[in-house]
Amino acid sequence: MNMAIQNIVFDVGNVLVRWDPYTITQTVFPEHDDVLTLMQSIFRHQTWLDLNLGSITEQQAILHYHQRLQIETTRLELLLQVVKESLLPIPGAAELLQRLHDKAFNLYALTDNTHDIMAYLKAKYRFWPLFKGIVVSAEIGHLKPSKEIYHYLLEHYQLNAHETLFIDDLALNVAGAKAVGIEAIQFVNTEQCIEALRDLQIDTQ
Repeated sequence: MNMAIQNIVFDVGNVLVRWDPYTITQTVFPEHDDVLTLMQSIFRHQTWLDLNLGSITEQQAILHYHQRLQIETTRLELLLQVVKESLLPIPGAAELLQRLHDKAFNLYALTDNTHDIMAYLKAKYRFWPLFKGIVVSAEIGHLKPSKEIYHYLLEHYQLNAHETLFIDDLALNVAGAKAVGIEAIQFVNTEQCIEALRDLQIDTQ
């Protein structure tokens, strides 16, 4: 065990479960001839950010999308259902969590996510009890990579930044963690993550 790192914090989307908004959009709107633009107008728009900030509900988001994009509400309801059902396990991630837990690391989750998606994920997957704490953007009103969300994690769970490692798939979020003194690695896949942990003298075997 690396004697400095005691706390390991996991992102959720594309670390523990798959997050692929392009495929989601393509699945729900197969007839659309510009899936990328539509995806961006849904998942890169302020409405999606507000949903992840917890400032609007799913029904309010549906209304906003309907008014702005002229998409029927039934299709938007299907979209939100497909979003949840698409969140399938990343191969090996749950096993990695279990091994780190067995080695007495304190595990936490830090995720930009909506209330409804988190409720779905908590009902579906069994790895949540491995975490000592979970920080969800919609519950605290901050998104990565803002320094506020990392400070909240540290202060709420009384963690020391230099004893904490964050694992996230996005370089911006990795940089955000490092900016407040948290060690961080960018996740590509579980095998690569294990190698990156080994480079930090964290044995996962």
